[in-house]
Amino acid sequence: MESVYYAIFESSFGYIALVSKDKRLIELNVTVEDPLRISKNIRTKYPESSESMDAFKEIHGLLERYFRGERVDFFRIETDLTGFNDFTKKVLERVKAIPYGALKSYKVIAEEVGSPNGARAVGQAVGINPVPIIIPCHRVIREDGTIGGYSQGIRMKERLLSIEGTLERIKRHGS
Repeated sequence: MESVYYAIFESSFGYIALVSKDKRLIELNVTVEDPLRISKNIRTKYPESSESMDAFKEIHGLLERYFRGERVDFFRIETDLTGFNDFTKKVLERVKAIPYGALKSYKVIAEEVGSPNGARAVGQAVGINPVPIIIPCHRVIREDGTIGGYSQGIRMKERLLSIEGTLERIKRHGS
């Protein structure tokens, strides 16, 4: 039987909801929603889940350090992309490899996964990323150097890029 755990903690970005299955992260959501409602939604989606801050001690610490502006790499956090098609998995695995403070365009990612005309498909794949920040889709921008979209909202993308010192570089390029 699979072990599904979740935890909700408050951060400077709002509430962070984490869900893992068999010790691999399957969801990360940043929200300002009421934590009781978040918990209810998680238990509805994963009725077999149990709340456990202990299960997320490492990732919680890493996220706190990251939000404080420390350079943190999340490469060692295991994620579970079960249920996604092969293309989406390839894209998200490639995006996970983008280092802290680096940027890549949707087009470059498309070329790297063997689909040179697939920039739009890459955008769709990163748009359904279940574990943003850990799989740093905020580091993927448009080919013209502008910020592009973000499933958690453009303001969130800007905040994350600002932490990493890349937002000003994008703004200078885009102006």
